[in-house]
Amino acid sequence: MATPKFAALKLSVHAACLAQVKQRITRARAGLEQAREAGAEESKSSAGDKHETARAMAHLELEKQLAVVNNLLEMEAALDRIDPVVKMHLIAPGALVGTDQGIYYIAAALGSVEAGDHKVQVVSVHAPLIAAMKDLTAGEAVVFRGTRFQVLQIA
Repeated sequence: MATPKFAALKLSVHAACLAQVKQRITRARAGLEQAREAGAEESKSSAGDKHETARAMAHLELEKQLAVVNNLLEMEAALDRIDPVVKMHLIAPGALVGTDQGIYYIAAALGSVEAGDHKVQVVSVHAPLIAAMKDLTAGEAVVFRGTRFQVLQIA
């Protein structure tokens, strides 16, 4: 059973995740726009082979930035599907999991997020550790890559 303080932490973590994703989307869209502008500049040039190489490089950068934006939009959609108020009792998407090895929020592959004075690892449901912990409840444990993870609470 999660304490009220842990349940409140879940709300803070979720809000921090949304803010981080929105910030990353803004930066990625700016990078996408720069790549588009670079591609447009190269289209105006007519310097032969150098021109073709530069245009191809600009196109590759545009594709890379577009993939980054799309990935971030998928993360944002995954976060939007989670209602952080819902109480979780099993390790599943949307759960904040307190273990003896750290705190994990199962939402999207964002990495480390700070909420209050807690550092939380925000991970995808597809992360190997989460796959190993799937459907565990508070009090249960799993050994993953030689380390024992004791589930202390789930919110």
